Amino acid sequence: MKTIGLVGGIGSGKSTVAQIIGRREDAVVIDADRLGHDVLRLDEVKTLVRAEWGNTPFGEDGEIDRRKMATLVFSGTPEGNAQLEKLIGISHPRIAGLLKKQIEIAKIRGVKLVLLDAPLLLEGRWDQFCDRIIFVETPDHIRMQRVAKRGWSQEEYHARAANQLPLEEKRNAAQFVLENDCSLIELEQRIDAILRQIMSE
Repeated sequence: MKTIGLVGGIGSGKSTVAQIIGRREDAVVIDADRLGHDVLRLDEVKTLVRAEWGNTPFGEDGEIDRRKMATLVFSGTPEGNAQLEKLIGISHPRIAGLLKKQIEIAKIRGVKLVLLDAPLLLEGRWDQFCDRIIFVETPDHIRMQRVAKRGWSQEEYHARAANQLPLEEKRNAAQFVLENDCSLIELEQRIDAILRQIMSE
């Protein structure tokens, strides 16, 4: 079994790549962002978050509101960075535990390819679970267009980008570069070419 990680800039199209790979019969995609949602619903995590930030990041339903939480930790300021480190300390070890468990389940099931779709793969040190890493390369203007469609302001985009590793570091950590500046059909062909190479190793 091969475990692959995806890295790239915000809006690079990692989710699209993950969806394409997830359609393969021999592949399973583990969505770390979804696991992050699950972790924030844990009672122990809500207790730790409330002890640190009070009721500020909570919605009326008593659950952690990710949008409110993001406002606290993605301000791009030194104080915001410190708050982000606190949240990482609470959530990332638990996400890592879930990732490891899902990879083990996939191995038992005889899955040939596991893809970790994790926005903070390197920052969370989840690359430790990966055999190979693919960097999704996308022109800046395309990435900006995509995040604008999410409703993000340029300030929010830059604040979040500031809390991630520079693109050059992500690219250097990868063994493969996937150029995502083409049609979906061509993108699928490029993905298949990379996966054939990885699976033949």
